[in-house]
Amino acid sequence: MANEYLGSGNDDGTVLGRSSTDKIGFYGLATPIVKPSVTWPNTGTATTALNEAKCNRLMAALVALGLIVTT
Repeated sequence: MANEYLGSGNDDGTVLGRSSTDKIGFYGLATPIVKPSVTWPNTGTATTALNEAKCNRLMAALVALGLIVTT
């Protein structure tokens, strides 16, 4: 199967979506959604629980985009 590429070879790169409200889907597995936002708990001191919360929020955003699958 031949690869199909996005882009025109421009050195500036390729952008998907024109704004944060444009919907994008990946791999044909996810319904296209708008760009998810991730808010960080701001307690000032890094703790294991705080780092786990940040990882969980990132993971949820990646799952929503269809870029990773949790098992």
